[in-house]
Amino acid sequence: MGHIERRQKEKEAIRKSIMDTALQIAVAEGWNAVTIRRIADAIEYTPPIVYEHFKNKEDLFDELKLMGFRMLYKGYDLAIQSESNPLKALLLISENHWNYAFQNRELYQLMFSFDKPVKNYEIEKIIAKTRQLFFEQAQDVELAEELMFNWVCLLNGLIFSIMQMELPPEISTISPKKLFINAIERFLKSI
Repeated sequence: MGHIERRQKEKEAIRKSIMDTALQIAVAEGWNAVTIRRIADAIEYTPPIVYEHFKNKEDLFDELKLMGFRMLYKGYDLAIQSESNPLKALLLISENHWNYAFQNRELYQLMFSFDKPVKNYEIEKIIAKTRQLFFEQAQDVELAEELMFNWVCLLNGLIFSIMQMELPPEISTISPKKLFINAIERFLKSI
């Protein structure tokens, strides 16, 4: 391995370490606790080294969001490839979304925060495939768009509500995931 390749690997390792450390701080203390100085201290570099890799904290967060969406959409892609029935594929995607959200809680919260969404060709490609599932079911572009919008709102609304709220006693014997799946199934059956 030459000097250039070794230097590139070192830069990639530092970049990954910065991102991993930011996520670790967020898991332990929340996203408000993540600062460039805290990251630099944790990885035992100076803040200017962190700034060599990310312009600012928002740039770092955008990269983390992009990483998170890539991870999430891998599951979407697998569901779309494994199921030819659009409604069953959407149910699999929904379950994947749930699993991802609760396995990567802090990253999920960052990805779906009120900040501007991250745009990327890979993500747009998966969104287009998901949109196609709705179109196959609705056979109308405008209706398909409305249904997809409703589905996204339902997915994220349910997940955030379940993350934040205590279940009413009357339904507390039902697992939160089952409540989520039931709601998604009812929505999909109504299409």
